[in-house]
Order: sequence, then structure tokens, then C-alpha cells
Amino acid sequence: MDELRDEYPSGWRILVQNESIGYILDALMDALPGSEFTKSELADKAGVSRQSVYSHLDLLLVLGVLEPVEDSSPERYRVNAENDLLELLHQVNGVVNERLAD
Repeated sequence: MDELRDEYPSGWRILVQNESIGYILDALMDALPGSEFTKSELADKAGVSRQSVYSHLDLLLVLGVLEPVEDSSPERYRVNAENDLLELLHQVNGVVNERLAD
């Protein structure tokens, strides 16, 4: 069964299969809506290597949590304040924190 889960991961597994994705998403959840980052700035904020950001940037863009800032040099990426996934992650975070506080 583990092999099947690895071969055909759920959306949840895709988000948690690599520790650095969790750190990046956590940093994006802490960022103000519309915040902009270069890849290096995002790596610093998330506490991950620049290579991790480079490796996962396509996923973050496909998920819509980041969007490219047009005509920026160096390339910058904006936190998509209207992203459903970030909103859901905030809700999950709230439920987990509430239940752990009880």
C-alpha cells in the first residue's frame, strides 16, 4: 500500500511529502496578503535553502499560492491573497491550534 501511496499521492501527500514545502507554505501563511519575495527572500523567510525554493516553485505557482510579478528583475513572486488553498490552510491551522489549546 505504501508503494501505491507514493506512486499516486493524494493532494495532501503532495503538500507534506517534502518538509521544505511545509516550511514554505507556513511562511506564506504568515506573510501579509500581497507580499512579494524573490526566491532568495522566500528561502530566508521560510528557513529553507534557495535550492528548495527553486525545486518547489513550479508547484507553488500551479497551486496558485504564489503568482509572478510582471516585469520584475530579479524575478519576484507575490502571495496570492485570494488563494483557496492558503485560506483552507489557515482554517486547518486554526482548528489544530484550538484543539491543542483545550
